[in-house]
Amino acid sequence: MYILYPIIKLIKSYILKNKISIWTGAPIINLAINAKAERLLGIQSYSLVSNVYFISEKFDFVLSKFCKYKIIIFFLRYLSCFLICIFASKVHAYVDGGILPQKKFRSFNDFEIRLYKLFSIDLFIWTFGADVRTRTKTINLGRVNCCTDCSQIGKACVCNDDLFNTNYQILLKNSKAIFAMGDMAEYTPGSINNLFFWPVNLYENENLYIPHYPLKKSLKPLRIVHATNHSWFKGTRYLEFAVDKLQNEGLDIDLVLVEGIPNEKALEIYRTADIIFDQCLIGFHGYFLLEAMALGKPVMSYIRSPKLYLLNSDQCPVINISVSSIEQKLRYFAGPGRVELNLIGKKSRKYIEKNFSMESFAKRLKKSYIDLDVTL
Repeated sequence: MYILYPIIKLIKSYILKNKISIWTGAPIINLAINAKAERLLGIQSYSLVSNVYFISEKFDFVLSKFCKYKIIIFFLRYLSCFLICIFASKVHAYVDGGILPQKKFRSFNDFEIRLYKLFSIDLFIWTFGADVRTRTKTINLGRVNCCTDCSQIGKACVCNDDLFNTNYQILLKNSKAIFAMGDMAEYTPGSINNLFFWPVNLYENENLYIPHYPLKKSLKPLRIVHATNHSWFKGTRYLEFAVDKLQNEGLDIDLVLVEGIPNEKALEIYRTADIIFDQCLIGFHGYFLLEAMALGKPVMSYIRSPKLYLLNSDQCPVINISVSSIEQKLRYFAGPGRVELNLIGKKSRKYIEKNFSMESFAKRLKKSYIDLDVTL
């Protein structure tokens, strides 16, 4: 490999005129969207994953589509890594890994890191939550947190402090930058925390995010929609308890739970909501909240530190809640507060258009590249 290095370096000096950038790692829906946003900067950017979740298959390259046999996919991952080394100038991945299989739980493959360093590739590290949340730090954030109801210790998140710290220090040393946001920044000292890297692709499919604002007046029950994936993180049981109590009091209120369906089908259900419930434990919102706001929906969510965790927090119309305030908030919006939902929904859509469009994220990314002295 080292003998071939000078030859590959010469080949890359020509190829890199094309400025190829690869986004890889866990098949999070925003991986593909971020790659598309980076293309707005004139960079040839592609998303590459080994497999997909049920939520979305919209990635540029999915290795499991070429073959279903795990052993073949294993070798394809290594082949992909070597091709990245030859053709790419930038790689974007998550804290828990890129295209190569993890050797340790939620840890970046050290061989992949060495390859990127050997071939002079700028490595950018991003977070998605489970790859950085450790149990000790999470519990110390406050009485209500991700660990409050979690029954998946050592499985749902990295959890282990020593395991995470060892992995993170390696990434700090070998990456161009680490990006975090919201509560994830609590775990990542030295990270850049102002990119807010969950843009919504508002206009590629014109019908996908057309606003469906709550009616100003309606005789139908107040319809609450909640996505229950990872319900132990989100506090689903507290929402269900509050809704049951209000229904027993005679309030006209319905709860719709969404789980285990593709993103576009989920969006169909979100469009029918009068109000969306995100979570009441984590302390930071998920991508679900941003999609709901893009649809013109008022959203309830627990934000631990709004000024630190939210982009332009003074403009953000999120209805901040706690475990103890869910019942009170729902009672209000099922009653006299229902007339306010249409206006909150319109503010929600405007907030996303201004702050979380692909264009706005691309501008933040460009500024970060300039600050980091990265060639565009």
